[in-house]
Amino acid sequence: MLRKIVLKILKATAKDITITHHYTHKKFMLNSYNHKGYWYHGKKREEETVAMFKKWISKDNYVLEIGGHIGYFSTFYADLVGDKGKVVVFEPSNENLKYLTKNIDFLDENLKSIISIVQKGAGDIVGELDFYIDPISGQNNSFVKDFDGFKTSRAHSADTNVDVEVQKVPVITLDSFYENETKFPDFVKIDVEGFEWNVIQGFKQTIEKAKPNLMIEIQSDEDKIINYFKGIGYIIYNDKLESINSIEDYKRKRSANIFFKWGQK
Repeated sequence: MLRKIVLKILKATAKDITITHHYTHKKFMLNSYNHKGYWYHGKKREEETVAMFKKWISKDNYVLEIGGHIGYFSTFYADLVGDKGKVVVFEPSNENLKYLTKNIDFLDENLKSIISIVQKGAGDIVGELDFYIDPISGQNNSFVKDFDGFKTSRAHSADTNVDVEVQKVPVITLDSFYENETKFPDFVKIDVEGFEWNVIQGFKQTIEKAKPNLMIEIQSDEDKIINYFKGIGYIIYNDKLESINSIEDYKRKRSANIFFKWGQK
């Protein structure tokens, strides 16, 4: 009951504010209610995942981010790779883009210039799809109808009666995006709320050619994802760097974010 009261007060007083990004130490804009997880949890939010990013992403790397939300990790990646690196961010939501672009603008000029935004979704087709937009936080935007993550988030919010908004957005395969490219990502983050396997299916040619390291927030199809990457020679870890050797092992050691490294421990 107390939580609900606090959330209702937060919602009633919601406004856009700026905080100091916990890792870039630059200004970072968010909504005090919709994006409360960033300021409330601070450095404790996904701290194991952040530690892995620091281990796996190096200066001058090229990072591909599928699902940029409001740019918390996008700007962090730019800080990690430096002004000779590259960050490409896929983010189809207009509301998220408002914050994402502003937060990129807070970076120094040399880092702003290395970030490119693609206002499209990634998947296993080239065309248009219905995009189910989470009006509470934008974190559960998904191409999956009736995505469970949104329902869970809604139940713990002050907006228990709201529903998703549906928009048509352009979608491409990552294989088509890289078809005529000569430079490929060193590290890929996929956070697409249940659409992970679709993204991978449209990315297989590039994955098998370029062999990037990846982080995937797995929300569904874990058996297909684990078996695919094991089958092409990837070593798989949870966010505590414990190795995962099978789907059964994944179920025992699973964490929110799973990491995939090409061919070496």
